[in-house]
Amino acid sequence: MSLLHSGSSVGRSNDRPSTISPDRALFVAVSFEGPDPSSQAGGLGVRMAGLVETLAAHGYETHIFFFGDPDRPGEERTADGRVVLHRWGQWISRNCPGGVYDGEAAKVADITASLPPYLVDRILVPAIAAGRIPIVLFEEWQTAECACRVADALAAYGLRDSAVLAWNANNPYGFETIDWPRLAASTMLTTVSRHMRSIIRSSGADARVIPNGIPDASFDPVPKSDVARLRAALDSRPGTGMLFKMARWQREKGWTQAVEAVAQLRAGEHKKTESAVLVGRGGGPTGRGAGLGQFAATRGLKVTTFETKSAFLAGIRDCVQAGTDVIDLGFGVDQTLARALYAASDGVLANSVSEPFGLVGLEAMAAGGVAFTGGTGEDYAVAGRNAVVLETLDPGEIAARWRELFASPALSARVRRAARKTARAYAWREIVAILVDALAVQARRQGLLIPQSPLPAARVRPARHATPPRPLHRLA
Repeated sequence: MSLLHSGSSVGRSNDRPSTISPDRALFVAVSFEGPDPSSQAGGLGVRMAGLVETLAAHGYETHIFFFGDPDRPGEERTADGRVVLHRWGQWISRNCPGGVYDGEAAKVADITASLPPYLVDRILVPAIAAGRIPIVLFEEWQTAECACRVADALAAYGLRDSAVLAWNANNPYGFETIDWPRLAASTMLTTVSRHMRSIIRSSGADARVIPNGIPDASFDPVPKSDVARLRAALDSRPGTGMLFKMARWQREKGWTQAVEAVAQLRAGEHKKTESAVLVGRGGGPTGRGAGLGQFAATRGLKVTTFETKSAFLAGIRDCVQAGTDVIDLGFGVDQTLARALYAASDGVLANSVSEPFGLVGLEAMAAGGVAFTGGTGEDYAVAGRNAVVLETLDPGEIAARWRELFASPALSARVRRAARKTARAYAWREIVAILVDALAVQARRQGLLIPQSPLPAARVRPARHATPPRPLHRLA
């Protein structure tokens, strides 16, 4: 193919665009998880679905390579043709029915060896030849070597600077396997929070922070009837409030602190006038719950378990009246119920010991909830203004903050309003704009876009009568 030996002039015509526009750019995402339900094991699949859908909604042609449903087409177009789903390695997925990470080692080896030549020859080079700017977004440690090999293949054809390659980290899993100098030389590194950036820096590299996003549906009003139903159940036992927690049943997710906080409230001096019920889902949004009921019982707490959503909604009033301390949800919590619980509870315990970003806390804020965060990767949380940012691992701090909010409905309402306002800045459409701007900077460095002209001197004026920043008050 003569095109492959035409050098870096390919895609470098004199009509370079000034921005990454839908008519000149092509996006490609590479990730283990993707839009298929069978390929979603956590926040990554949700992230990829939201990112790809938003890029397509902005008019960009977007391809995503992922380990999807082996019984669906290997290649499928959606969103009026703007999204192309590439279900990679279906022969492996068909023999690994345990989920997207079943057979992980084989899948990593396959995507590393087989995807780069396909991606370069079938998608990137034709796009470059057509005068387009290919932008490839790789996710997580499993794709790190794949990203490096794509960069090497483009360089071998003299086309390395004709495409923008970026690699993103959502968590530190697998960091010990990454050749950081090689990856940093091959791609633009990004991550989802300042906390994650500090971890990457400790590995000897640097990264630009581009937060996660949440879909527009996260801001839909929560039906008042759903919230009223849950609050009425609590009101059936005067002085009763609610804490809600939904996370994997793992130590680092802060379950010990959550259960111990309820135990302290039950045993404390305020127990005769106020108490809190913990509604917990110890298995994430899908699958069966695990561990919460047994653990709470060992702390002397009264536990009621519900196996279905309908049983929970029908029985919550009775178990509250009976003095239940912990309600264990043994079923998958859908978004409708989750958002109702976010809004109805006095606090949503997103209190992970170490959190790369904290999607649950942000979703709770979007629904008008009060998030209790652990203060690591939750850059969106400002103590006392839009959330409760816990400073310690002491369960007593959770109990104390809950009592302050429960005793002051005006304070709770103020935090909830600020939370919703903050969350709107993290809508996917806002985050994609930040991402495209960051990619444009890299594209200009590679000579793919017209350099930005500096502002005329007359337009640069010093600020007058600057208002000093407002202090960030904590809950007192």
